[in-house]
Amino acid sequence: MKKFLSFVLCGALAVTGVVSLAACGEKKPGLTVWGPSAQQESLTQMIAAFKEANPDITYDIAVGVCAEGDGYSMMSNDPQSGADVFAFANDQLVNLYSIGALSPLAPSTVTALKASDDLTAVESGKLGDNYYGYPYAADNGFFLYYDSSVVSAEQAKTVDGVIEACKAAGKSFIFEGTNSWYALSFAYGAGGKYTPTYDGATLKSVEVNFDQKPDGGQYSYGQLGGFQLAEILQESCTKVGDDTLIDNELTSGTFGACIRGTWKGDAIKNALGEHYAATVLPTWVGIDGETYKWYSFAGCKLFGVNGYSKHPEDAHKLAAFLSSEKMQDKRFDDNAIGPSNKKVAAQEKVQKNVAVSTMMKQISTASVIQVSMPSNYWSEADAFGQAMNKFDLNDTAESLQELVVQMVTAMKAATSTPAQ
Repeated sequence: MKKFLSFVLCGALAVTGVVSLAACGEKKPGLTVWGPSAQQESLTQMIAAFKEANPDITYDIAVGVCAEGDGYSMMSNDPQSGADVFAFANDQLVNLYSIGALSPLAPSTVTALKASDDLTAVESGKLGDNYYGYPYAADNGFFLYYDSSVVSAEQAKTVDGVIEACKAAGKSFIFEGTNSWYALSFAYGAGGKYTPTYDGATLKSVEVNFDQKPDGGQYSYGQLGGFQLAEILQESCTKVGDDTLIDNELTSGTFGACIRGTWKGDAIKNALGEHYAATVLPTWVGIDGETYKWYSFAGCKLFGVNGYSKHPEDAHKLAAFLSSEKMQDKRFDDNAIGPSNKKVAAQEKVQKNVAVSTMMKQISTASVIQVSMPSNYWSEADAFGQAMNKFDLNDTAESLQELVVQMVTAMKAATSTPAQ
């Protein structure tokens, strides 16, 4: 008989014999682990397996509810009383380090992870010369969903093909391109780079080349990406919106395609049925006539070990166990979490999950790691996206370059650590 446990957010509840639930921020003897609410039952079972595999650990291991995106905000309340092991999104790395909430991984552990897990996921936990996270998920980013009765698999390979198919059928293409998370995806695809460098938690420098031209090129990376963004945003079939708009289009039957992540897979699948399809982001042709990939951000989830843990050796052992191949396999079975472990990712059951397998392919073939960004990266990318939504496509390339230079100048002037 399967044993179900009741959990309450930031509440305290003892579970006899295996695990106890600790209030977020409350420290009990032994170890405390924080994880997302949807994964609590699975996490509890994983900890029971850990204790069975490590009979010398006789103390309780407490489980608290804390979303991966809230890792820093929860820890910052009092890192010395925070969880020994906690899940976090990789873009919170710098801020967590800044409060002493991360303990580095041993070099031998990093070597093993580079062999077993997707390299992008492993590198997402790197700061300076050290690594501070055990990756367990590589499934955050965006790709193309489409209605296969509207867009063919061949048409889905190119931006022009998707747009033409949607226009011909009178269907919508939904893309939140004015949002900073998506706005520079074409510029990255053209070869643009943005690299913040930190000295510990202090922003040391920002290198960005969106205003530069590739060798022998006529246009800058920002011009190439910016014009493509403006063009796609201003297509007659394009609608700029979020999940709510996607839901509305699915309900009304006007959905043709959209750019979104794994979190939207079930809703789109349920609405489209046999016509549900997804693939990596389509290629596009720049104003220079060259064909480029369309890049996604790659966001990963990791387990961190608190630098203030009173049981660092056991905490690292537990974090390694929770992110192991066997536990990633279980996490996929229980919650359809896209694994970072290469063996798990290659399994047929994972490959059959259209959204998860597509996201993993996107991350491995055309993505840029979403590192800890200075806060003004997001504000400047937002502003650029909004400007491209209104940019006159008949205007000069020089006018577009002025907007690119303006954005780059502001990005280079960044002085703040990431905002969470």
